[in-house]
Amino acid sequence: MFGNTFDGRMLLKSQPKFKTPQVVKKKGADVAGIVEEEYGNYQIKAGRLSGTYIARAFPKPPAKAQGMIAEARGDSEQAAIAALKALIEARDAERTQNRRWEERSSSQVANETEFVEAVRQVSLSPAQVAMLKAHAIAAEDGLTFRQLANTAGYKSADTAAKVLKKAGALIADYLKIEVPGDEATDGDGAVSVLAFGRASEENDPTVWVMHEELRKAVRTAL
Repeated sequence: MFGNTFDGRMLLKSQPKFKTPQVVKKKGADVAGIVEEEYGNYQIKAGRLSGTYIARAFPKPPAKAQGMIAEARGDSEQAAIAALKALIEARDAERTQNRRWEERSSSQVANETEFVEAVRQVSLSPAQVAMLKAHAIAAEDGLTFRQLANTAGYKSADTAAKVLKKAGALIADYLKIEVPGDEATDGDGAVSVLAFGRASEENDPTVWVMHEELRKAVRTAL
């Protein structure tokens, strides 16, 4: 009907020959030789990468953030780790020295970068996140514990105060900020790490104004 008979053998001969895929091993870190250890807030991992010994600091579990914090090099894994620890210590010392003093909260105030790191890594509850976000939006107007309770869905202002104090304590511990004594803050020491209390009329609840550095950090990190 078509004039010529189709020969299946010609089709077989005409097919291209496929080679079996080969696995290409990428040059990189010596996984078997990776050294890990905890240091302060960080998990340090060190190993040889492309012939160079490198140590890197990452957020320590159960932190939500996963990015690298810092890195250093050395002649061996241990030398790289020692160099990285020295780098972290120098950075922390410089940060502490450059913190401003807030008279209204009787505490040191961390800079925005420090707060961003802390907020991303401490384990904050959904209620704490909600309060921090609302507090940041309120800016200079500030919020009372009652208003913060409404934001987080609590019925009691005292409950909101306790939850916010816990958030302040977590951030203070992470950043190694000394929490003011209760005698200096009317029992609200840990909250003072996050905000300062604004004077109000007699019998009116205290209005808490979040530190500007933390407001910026919350907007960035949360």
